[in-house]
Amino acid sequence: MRLIDFNLSTIDLHPALRLYWEHDGQQVPVVDLQTKPHQLHLVTGTGRPLTLDQLRTRTQQVDPQASLFIAQESPQRLYGYRLVPHQILFG
Repeated sequence: MRLIDFNLSTIDLHPALRLYWEHDGQQVPVVDLQTKPHQLHLVTGTGRPLTLDQLRTRTQQVDPQASLFIAQESPQRLYGYRLVPHQILFG
């Protein structure tokens, strides 16, 4: 999934939705962002999850064609998300 596709598909969603990565049946908060050439890495960990509004603010200068990844030793490409109450779950 590219940043532009994510932004277009979430344009009408509430900005306070919190961001999580769903992995092995567990929800892990997205707590930070890292930019790489043509990539945006979502950093997971403990702490308060970013909101949709925070992601939009922090990515205003990022290439809209950048692909989304989960930051790990071997970055995992993201292909979609789903909505649950008060959350966006990347998977």
